[in-house]
Amino acid sequence: MGENRRYERYARPVDRETEDEAAALRTIAGFLETGTPLITDARLASRIAEIFRATAVELSAGRPVPLQVRCAVRRTADTVRGLLDPGRRGNDDR
Repeated sequence: MGENRRYERYARPVDRETEDEAAALRTIAGFLETGTPLITDARLASRIAEIFRATAVELSAGRPVPLQVRCAVRRTADTVRGLLDPGRRGNDDR
C-alpha cells in the first residue's frame, strides 16, 4: 500500500523491444548462475548475474535506467552472449 510510490512515479509503459532486452538479460543471468566455464569464480558470476537481473527488473517495470549504465550492461551482456555462443560473436565488438 504505497510502499513503492517513489518507484511507481517513474514507471511508464514498456514497449516490446525493452521487454525483449529485459528477457535477454534474465536469460544470460540464468546461464551465469547455473555455472559456465566462461567465469570460473562462482561469486563473480553471481554478482554479474545480479546486475543483469536488477537491470531487467527496472526495464520491465518501465523505470528509467541511466543511459551510461544501460549501455555498459548491454555491452557486457553482448560480450557474455558472444563468448557463450561463438556463432553470435562479432555482432557488436565495441
